[in-house]
Amino acid sequence: VSVLVNQKDNSLVRSLIAWLPPVVFNICTLNFVTHLHKHLLIDKRQYKGTRYITEDLIRRLTKCENLVLVGTLDLSTSAESDKQFRYIENLDKCERLHILNLSNNRIERIEKLEKLCQLRELHLSSNRIRKIEGLEHMSNLQVLNLAFNNIEHLPVWIAKKLRSLHTINLQRNKIFSLHEITKLKTLKNLTSLSLAETPISSLPHYHLFLIFHLRSLEMLDGQPISPQEREQAHQRFHMEEVERLEQELELRAEEIAQLQRERTTALEELERRETLNQNLRQQQQEQQRSREELRRELDTKSELLKQKTVELTRACQKHYELEQELAFHKIDAKFEPLPASSQCGMGCNISVTHLRYSANHNALDSWPITAHLAFSDR
Repeated sequence: VSVLVNQKDNSLVRSLIAWLPPVVFNICTLNFVTHLHKHLLIDKRQYKGTRYITEDLIRRLTKCENLVLVGTLDLSTSAESDKQFRYIENLDKCERLHILNLSNNRIERIEKLEKLCQLRELHLSSNRIRKIEGLEHMSNLQVLNLAFNNIEHLPVWIAKKLRSLHTINLQRNKIFSLHEITKLKTLKNLTSLSLAETPISSLPHYHLFLIFHLRSLEMLDGQPISPQEREQAHQRFHMEEVERLEQELELRAEEIAQLQRERTTALEELERRETLNQNLRQQQQEQQRSREELRRELDTKSELLKQKTVELTRACQKHYELEQELAFHKIDAKFEPLPASSQCGMGCNISVTHLRYSANHNALDSWPITAHLAFSDR
């Protein structure tokens, strides 16, 4: 039997039944076989094939060649269908679509609906959806059918983004907390809500809780809400709501006080930083002035250095000339005046100083030959 159970083959079950002798078919045996058959049944939905949404398929179903003109699209399948859709795709061109039905499929994620801004009804019941997403842009959506899925939480944005919703069906989902439903409180147009067969539907005062918190509701789980039920809900949850609001008010007061303290701290820090920035700006200005003064002083000193350099160059030149003249004077002092030359005929003495003077004036070539000879003798 364990082998048969592991193999999960219905034909083997029939073989097992045929193999058993007639005497075995008592009540216990029949119960066992029934139980065995129940566990061996194959989940047909699990092993079904996959269909894909294509533009050609949409044209065939709607008999409309221009996808922009499609207003209603029914892509739901029956439980006996061999193939089902797993992905939402190729709907971008259906920009004027108002009603979309994708019920009874194997869709796991709400996606690729960004272009359907005019959608008013979305039916996704009997799928495998775990999260409400991809609908933030549908401000015109009025009917949302997500029954028979695996949803546990409602998004915090649902009431803010889907303001036109008046009908929501969340039957047989996995919602465990009543506070998830309070996220719908600000939906002023919500008139019909279905949460039957969810975990919260079995909670005490579930009915009255929703009636009290969702004041615009007219239908709950397919039943109209009577004035008596509204009165009971008010009596049951009014004081609790007052207490809750008081607690929330106290909490908000604490938050405000904390925010004020943080604001004071932030202002002090801002003032400190402003003072620091002001000091830094002053320091920067002072440094800028100091740099300008240093630059002017540097320019002045550079100009003065140039002048001193010129003067030093002149002084060095003068010093060199004086040293040269002093050297010649020393040379003149070492020698006596030259005797009169018999060949000169001029009766004059020629000294080294005279020679230097003549050389400095490029007049050495004009000297008499006797002067050259006399200087050579010296």
